[in-house]
Amino acid sequence: MIQACFRIVAPERNREEIVGVLLCLKGPTEVARGCRGCQIVQDVDDENVLTYLVTWESQGDLEEHLRCERFRRLLPYLEMSREPPEINFSTISQIRGVDFLVEVLSSGISP
Repeated sequence: MIQACFRIVAPERNREEIVGVLLCLKGPTEVARGCRGCQIVQDVDDENVLTYLVTWESQGDLEEHLRCERFRRLLPYLEMSREPPEINFSTISQIRGVDFLVEVLSSGISP
């Protein structure tokens, strides 16, 4: 799996517009082939800091998404960022859930 992360520091006057564009992208992206999840995150300390996270099954699925016209609508908004936008692509080899938490908690208490 691959997670794409786009972090924008929106100019205050454009924040709602950028949120609107991200929301318009979210629905169609979530149903795209290979999408495992899509989130829009707003920083609790600064409402102008927005992060768009999408997890993909494969690099091919991600590349297809990056080439689509719908994704290209985001590019001008990345350029609006008050700071250089952060763009990261991370390979995820394993995701564990509550089973990992139970395993760690049941293995003993640390000093």
